[in-house]
Amino acid sequence: MKGNIYTRQRCSICDSPLVHDERRGGCFCKNHPEIQAGKEFYIKFGKEINKRFLTYERAYHYLIGLRYEVEQNKFDAREHMYTNPLGFENLANQYLEYKKEKNLKSFYHVKCYMNKAIEYFQDQNVKTIRNKDIGDFLRTLKVSDKTKANYASQLHDMFYNYLYGEIEVLNLSNLPKFPCIEYELGYRKIIGVNERENIIEELKKQTYQINPKIWLAIDMLCSYTKLRPGDLRNLKESDIDIEFGVMTIWRPTKTKKMKKPKVIRERLLDYHLEEIKQLKQKYPASPATLFFRHNEKSQAEIDLPFGINFLYKQWKKVCKQFGIEDLDLYGATRHSSTTAIAMVAGKKQARNFSGHETNKAFDRYCQIADDDSFDMTKLMAKMRGKIIDFKTVKGEEK
Repeated sequence: MKGNIYTRQRCSICDSPLVHDERRGGCFCKNHPEIQAGKEFYIKFGKEINKRFLTYERAYHYLIGLRYEVEQNKFDAREHMYTNPLGFENLANQYLEYKKEKNLKSFYHVKCYMNKAIEYFQDQNVKTIRNKDIGDFLRTLKVSDKTKANYASQLHDMFYNYLYGEIEVLNLSNLPKFPCIEYELGYRKIIGVNERENIIEELKKQTYQINPKIWLAIDMLCSYTKLRPGDLRNLKESDIDIEFGVMTIWRPTKTKKMKKPKVIRERLLDYHLEEIKQLKQKYPASPATLFFRHNEKSQAEIDLPFGINFLYKQWKKVCKQFGIEDLDLYGATRHSSTTAIAMVAGKKQARNFSGHETNKAFDRYCQIADDDSFDMTKLMAKMRGKIIDFKTVKGEEK
């Protein structure tokens, strides 16, 4: 039969090796049968397994277990190796390296989720982790149901896409089911168009002489809701076509790691186009230079691009002067504009205007029950008092 028990002890009389005798239940000297090993036992089972035991009884029970697994076609040498290659911690760390190579923007969060799971599961064999184990882990987390769902989603990705799909450590029978976590997403606070215009006008008064691009960036976010602050921060001088009045976003923030990221092209409103023309003349730069950058009047270094939180801080600073503490830049721009459009033109038009691909994502931005993007942009501009003569929205009388 496969596998055997050995000992490092030798005969005290002739110094011969002590050989395993399964019928007698121990390791004995062939020349002196009365000499029996009492310690230093180990099992060899194929080339992969070499394990030590304090007593013969423990070694024998382990050997019988291995033979039974072989007989039942359940034997996996990795489950018995000293290095524990099927341990959760080992595989979770490999998974993190795999995700790190993809240069994910969300890798920080992935690492946080997995480190918490490693702390809980430690060296547990991934084949033994079942639905109840995952549920018990999630219940230990003192976080919201939405965050628990994020943890579960990350573990699901590790088990199904990496352990099963990528490195084939698990098969379908080993894959655990995952608990269903129900949650309801909250909504960002929004603001009415008129009230928002008062804040933007105040922002313009306070920042225009320092750097007119601060006001321009936030005003554009209110008008073109397919865009995010990160898209504007990455906008180059060459991405704004003055002749045709078109702005091109080559790498939107959520798809910049894709092999073929989608391209967003927005027709610029006349007053934005005129402002940009003047700024290009006042602050000339090479085509590859980022458009939204600091100038000589800014507190930051000249030509340094706007930081990640720069526009957010400028917005919050002015909001505080109006007694508004909990209105972030996303809620004030994209969310508020989408909701206002839906109130006037309907939810279908508002969704086209927002650029969302799924109803679920759009519903979080458009907080109202219930074709053309540039027409909706102009409608938003009219509501903001930026356009007087307005005759192009479908369905409106001339």
